[in-house]
Amino acid sequence: VGGAFSDTQVADATETQLRADIKFLASEELRGRSVTDETIEVAASYLVDRMNGIGLKTDLVDGKSRQPFAVKLGSRVGGVKNNRLTLSSAEPDFGEIVVNLNQGLMPLALGSSRADIKGPIVFAGYGVTAPRLDYDDYAGVDVGGAIVIMLRKEPQASDPDSKFSGTQNTRHAFFATKIENAIKHGAKAVVLVNDPASVEEAVKNVKQRIDQEKTRKTKLADQLVKLPSDATNNRKSIKEKIANANQMIKSLDESLANVQQGVLGLTDAGIRQENQDSIPIVSVSREVISSALSKTTGNTLAELEAAIDETGSPRSTKLAGVTAALKTELKPSVANTSNVLGLLPGKGDLAGQTVVVGAHYDHVGMGGYGSLAPGTVAIHNGADDNASGTSAMLAIAARMVGRLAGEKSHRQVLFMGFSAEERGLLGSQHYVRNPVIPLESTVAMVNLDMVGRLRDNELTIYGTGSAPTFDALVETANEDYKFDLFKVPSGYGPSDHQSFYTAGVPVLFFFTGLHDNYHRPTDDFDKIEFGGLTRITDIVSDVTYELATLEQRPEYAETENRVRVRRQITAYMGVSLANRENAVVISGLVQGAPAERAGLKTGDWLEKLGDKSVKNSQQVLEFMRSRSPGQKMPVTVKRDGESISVTIDLVARPEG
Repeated sequence: VGGAFSDTQVADATETQLRADIKFLASEELRGRSVTDETIEVAASYLVDRMNGIGLKTDLVDGKSRQPFAVKLGSRVGGVKNNRLTLSSAEPDFGEIVVNLNQGLMPLALGSSRADIKGPIVFAGYGVTAPRLDYDDYAGVDVGGAIVIMLRKEPQASDPDSKFSGTQNTRHAFFATKIENAIKHGAKAVVLVNDPASVEEAVKNVKQRIDQEKTRKTKLADQLVKLPSDATNNRKSIKEKIANANQMIKSLDESLANVQQGVLGLTDAGIRQENQDSIPIVSVSREVISSALSKTTGNTLAELEAAIDETGSPRSTKLAGVTAALKTELKPSVANTSNVLGLLPGKGDLAGQTVVVGAHYDHVGMGGYGSLAPGTVAIHNGADDNASGTSAMLAIAARMVGRLAGEKSHRQVLFMGFSAEERGLLGSQHYVRNPVIPLESTVAMVNLDMVGRLRDNELTIYGTGSAPTFDALVETANEDYKFDLFKVPSGYGPSDHQSFYTAGVPVLFFFTGLHDNYHRPTDDFDKIEFGGLTRITDIVSDVTYELATLEQRPEYAETENRVRVRRQITAYMGVSLANRENAVVISGLVQGAPAERAGLKTGDWLEKLGDKSVKNSQQVLEFMRSRSPGQKMPVTVKRDGESISVTIDLVARPEG
C-alpha cells in the first residue's frame, strides 16, 4: 500500500545517505583527496555516479560531466644527474660520499629551483635562534657561504619540561622559520635531516597505506569473481581499479626505502611561494649524515642529537676539511583535475535562469601544502572540510528532483563539486571564467563548506546582504528550524562563493565554523554531528527551493570586502553565567574544571578576561571564541568588593 513519507522517514533517509557519502569521501582509501593525488579522480567519479543516480543531467561539458582544468603545483624533480650531493675531503679516512636522487636524497619544493654550488659544510644543530630561550645553534659558528646541515623540529621535542613549550612545537620547529634563519645567517644551502620519531611515523603510515591498498585489491578481486561473465562494464571497471591498486602498491613500495632512510618527499616541507626568498634545500638520509659527522667529529648523528637534548645546549660544528658540492633541479609542475557538474533542468517561464548549488570536494591530502599540522605526514581525511558540504549538496540535489517535479515553472539548478578550492578557489574561479551556463542567467549561488560540526546551534550564513531579499529569505526559512543564525552581509570570504560574487552573482554561504581539527589529520568521520548536518541540509533545501521558484530574480548588491571567518568555541573553563545589569556573574562551576581549579567561586562577578572588560555573557562567549585549549587566560573577578586575579589553564571543550 503506497503512502506519503513522514518527515522523520525523509530525515532518516537523508542522514543515512549523508553518512554513506562522508564515510566514502573521508575514508583512508581516498588519502585526503588532494589534487596532487590520483584519489581526487576516485572522488570525482563517485560524484558523477551519485549525480547520475539522483537523476541529474551530466553531459554538460562536451557530452561529459567534468570540466577539466590544470593546477600549478609549484615544482617537480628534475633529472638524476642534476640532483646530487657530494661530500669530499683530502683526509683518506673520509674519502668521498655521493648521495643521489631517490637513493638517500630529495630536493624540497620549499627551496629554490636550481643550484650548482660548492662550499664548506657546517652542522648547525636544529638551526634555531631563540634569544628569549637562551638558545642559538648559530652561536660560535660561521655559516656565511656554507652549506648547513640542520635537524628537523627543535631540541628536547619529546621532553614535557623542555623550554621549547614541552612536547608542543614552537615556531622554531617550522620549516619556513628554519630556512629564514639560515638565510639570515648567510647560508648558501640547507641539508635537512629528519628526526627519528618522524621517520618512525612516516614508515608506519606508508606501510599502512600499502596494507590498505592490498586489502582494497583483495576486495576488488572477490567482487570480480562474483560478477557474472556477461557483466562486461562492471568487470572492466573493477579490473581497472585492480590495476590502479597494483600501481599504487608498486609506487608505495618504491617510496618506502627512502622513507625508511628518513628522506622527506618533495612537498613535505611545503611549497615555496612566489616572491619568497629561499635557497636550495635537500632532505638527506640520516645514515649518510651520521657517517659524515662520525668521520669528522667523532660523534654520530644520534650522539649529537642526544647531547643537545640532554644539555639543552647547541653542538654546532664545521665539518673540518670537507667540501660539499650540491646540485638541485626542480621543474614547474601541474596537476589535472576537474569540476563535476550535474543539472536539474528548469521548466516554464523560469527555465532560462539558473541557481548554482556548490561544494568543494578536494582537501589537503597527506599534509604539507595547506595543512595546519606543520611537518606532519598523515592522511587529512577532511570529513568536515569538505566531505560534509559535498554530501549535503548531493542530498539537496536529490531533494530538489522530488520537490520541483510538481512545479510548472522553476529555474534550472546546477549542482557542482569544485576541485582545487584548497589551492585558492581555483575550481570555482575556472568555472566563472569559463561558465558552462552563462553567468548573466545565473541568479544566485549557494555554497556549502564545513557544515558538519554544528555546535551551540550556531549556523553562520555569509552573503545575506549580497541581494536585498536574502536576509528575509533566510530568516523565513529558519522559522521551521530555529538555528541561532549568525548572519554576515558580505558576499566575500575564503570559499567558492566568492568567485561567483566577484563575477556579479548574489551568494549565500552556509558554514558551522572553524574548529581545532581544521586542516589537521583529526578532521574525521566520527566527529561529524549528523543531526545538525541533516537540519542544515533541510534548511538549505528550503532556501534552494525558494531561489528556484521565486518570481522575481534576486538583485545583486555590493557589500564590504572585509570578512572575519567565524570560529567555534573550542576552549573550556567550566562555568555557568548569569547576566545582571551591566555585569555578568558566575552562577555555577563544573567540579574539577579549569575555573574551579584556578580558585573561582560561584557568585564571583567577572570583570576582565585577559585585558578585556566584560559586561555580559555574550562578550564572554565572543572572547572565548578567540581562545584555544592549552592557553593560559588571566581572569579578574570581584568578590566581596575586592578584585581578585587568577590564571585559568584552558582545556579542550568536551564534546556534546
